[in-house]
Amino acid sequence: MPNLSAIDLAMFLLETPERPANVGPLLLLRPPKSASENFAERLRANMMMYEPGPPFNYRLNMSLTRMPRVEPMASSDLAAHVHRLTLKGDGTIDELLATVCELHEKPLPREGLLWQHYIIDGLADGRVALYGKVHHGIIDGRSGVQVLAQSMSADPADIEVRPMWVGLPASNTAPREQSALISVDALLGVGKAAYAVVSAGVSLFRILLAQGMRYVGLGEQALDLPYVGVPDVLTGPASSKRNFAFTTLPLQELKSLSKATDATINDLLLAVLDGAMSRYLASQSKRPMKPIVVDMPVALSGASGANQIAVLQFAIGKAGTTMQQRLAAIRKETARVKAVVSKNSAGALMFYSLLAHAIPTLQELLGVRRPLRLSNLVFTNPFGFTGRQYLMGAEVELALPMAVIPAGQMLTVAALTLGDKVQLAFLGIPGAIDRISDLAKFTREAFEQLKTELQPEAGTDRAKSGSLSIASVASSPESL
Repeated sequence: MPNLSAIDLAMFLLETPERPANVGPLLLLRPPKSASENFAERLRANMMMYEPGPPFNYRLNMSLTRMPRVEPMASSDLAAHVHRLTLKGDGTIDELLATVCELHEKPLPREGLLWQHYIIDGLADGRVALYGKVHHGIIDGRSGVQVLAQSMSADPADIEVRPMWVGLPASNTAPREQSALISVDALLGVGKAAYAVVSAGVSLFRILLAQGMRYVGLGEQALDLPYVGVPDVLTGPASSKRNFAFTTLPLQELKSLSKATDATINDLLLAVLDGAMSRYLASQSKRPMKPIVVDMPVALSGASGANQIAVLQFAIGKAGTTMQQRLAAIRKETARVKAVVSKNSAGALMFYSLLAHAIPTLQELLGVRRPLRLSNLVFTNPFGFTGRQYLMGAEVELALPMAVIPAGQMLTVAALTLGDKVQLAFLGIPGAIDRISDLAKFTREAFEQLKTELQPEAGTDRAKSGSLSIASVASSPESL
């Protein structure tokens, strides 16, 4: 039976109607000129020829202790999970995004397979969209990218269809079977598991002790104390409603800036996002005196389960500083977090992450009016794909990540690379962030400002940088 990590369990146990644990890609395809008008139906028919593989063949089974576990499902009705939708309006990107927001808001049923897939046509100029919704308890961002990589091809002549539910390579999902027989190996396994628990407990104590020491000024190599120093911005009641915006940045220019500054592309994106948030909050007449805090998944080595991550927090800038100063501060913060991760076990970091996120969730469930906040936003960057990508001969124009908004949060920003551009997808809760398209616009402006500060000559030749795009939609007015 497949093992669930502490983070996997949290995805199931902490899920609420207002906080569905749905993740998945939104692909925008441009069929080749030779494609027939029934491209979407042919795509669906070809996809239906493939049976689900791990983890897409998993179903949820609640044990007698009410603890979630997953197990392979012997057979499944693909027709209940693969759908074709036709847009009823003018076929704009905004209409597409509104439709996908509505789909993304709905929790997945727990009776069958933990995913749904939609093939959407009716878009202007014949484009077709794919939206795959998967429960976060069975897959993380990097695995999701790997699944997508298998379904796409760099060759436009490759018309073979490999739907996402074919699953991950067997090496990534090989279940550890449990035997009813008591053997020496089994006893040794129990001993190792007990040792791992004790070791993780000791490591967790060290994390908490280091936090306390840093808080009183007696150390630096520690995580920030949770719930402390988080500015009171982007707040509002929990809601299932979502709004969405995206923009793209030129990958080559980010690489050039990375080389010139010795900063990672992730650091650069955080700096750009920090600058964009500052501009957005100023436009809303909100200027926090304290730096905003970001919640960011960090990949762990030696972890097990579908989600091999910890989600950790750190401040990403300071109001009134230049973009260059923001980048320097972010590099310092990410280096500190990396140092903490390298010194602690994966189990301890995952358990810490679970505890930190469980408290805001429980407070929301209890109806606490002002629950504790871990951060102001979530940022995730599962990397992506180099070069142009195709699916059944259709070029993939966009591959936008649809993410989770955890308890206590109102905004998640997800980055994904596709060819020569980095796509930034903004998923928010209306009421807390109503003008989400402005945030996407400010992200482009912050990038241009960072580029100008780091490479002054770049500001005089912006026409060569390539065009940047932006789109947005609200699902409803109610709502390293």
